[in-house]
Parts: sequence; C-alpha cells; structure tokens
Amino acid sequence: MEFTLEEADPESIARADARLKKLQTARALKPPSRVQETNVEPTLELAEIMLSLGLEQGAAQTLLEYTEANPRQALHHWLKLLDIYRSSGHIEDFKETAEKLRRNFNIQAEDWAKASAVEAPTLENFGRLSEHVQNAWMRPEECISYLRNLLEDNREGARAGFPRPVAEEILLLIEILQETSGAGQTAGG
Repeated sequence: MEFTLEEADPESIARADARLKKLQTARALKPPSRVQETNVEPTLELAEIMLSLGLEQGAAQTLLEYTEANPRQALHHWLKLLDIYRSSGHIEDFKETAEKLRRNFNIQAEDWAKASAVEAPTLENFGRLSEHVQNAWMRPEECISYLRNLLEDNREGARAGFPRPVAEEILLLIEILQETSGAGQTAGG
C-alpha cells in the first residue's frame, strides 16, 4: 500500500486537536461503566476525524494497523477500510482487504464494481435465519449471541458468507439490541 504524507491547514489541525481534547476530557469525566455504554471504538473515531479533515490515507493506515492487530474483533474497521479504498480508487488494496475480511468473517468478499442496479439483499432473504432472530428477539443476550455467531467464520471458510448489506443489517440489529436492553455491551466489534 502506497501513501503520501498529506498536509492539512493549521486551522483544520487546531479544530481536530480541540475536538480530540474535548472527547478525551469528556471520557475522563465519565465513570468507567458509562464509557462502556458507547459503541464508538476510539480507532474508528480517529479514522472518522481524519476523514473529516480530508486525510484519507492516514485514516486508512490507522484502520489497517488496527485490523492487522485485531483481525477477528475489527469487523466495523474492515468495512470502513473497504469504503475508503473504494472511494479513493485503491483497487488492489480493496481486493486484498476484501479477501482478508472473508478469511476472518462470514461475509462475502466484495467485488470492486458495485452492482447498484441489483436490489440489495436483506436478512429477510434468509427465511430460517430471519425467523430465528424474530423468535429470539425478546431474549436479547441469546439473540445477540446468535447474530454474532452468524458473522463469525466458524467453518474455516466453508460458508459462502453473507453479502455486505446483510452483514451490515446484522450489525445494526446487534446495536439495537444492545442499546435497548443493555445486553452484550462489552463484546462489540
């Protein structure tokens, strides 16, 4: 992966520093139990700040380092990295990252060319899985465990994997269950 050093204007750097100090101060004031209530992981937050400053390469490098160090705990990071590579035109990095994602999660490696004309699949297209989620919904711990298990590659790559829209829907359902029930707060990905 090739990157060049980007320079941001001093005003942007000052705004980012102020925002980072504000976030750090806010976190320092919260009791530890409250810090775990947020689903925002610091590396993702840093990448978002970098992206807001136009520092795509720095954001990609930050996410790449995190995914390499934590490949099975970084699903959101992998997806964000794919988005950055797609938007910046890094096709080889995109393909390599998509394949690494596939090796670590039960998610289909994406194609570079998005098929925008085709309707995106949803979890409802997987009737048995959808029914199981509906039946377990009122038991948040069980449902979260089931949904996470769907995303994990626990068959050594033997599954075809879910299309990305379905994986994102599963992640959203996990977040909804966590926020509404308080279940599974410490094991976010």
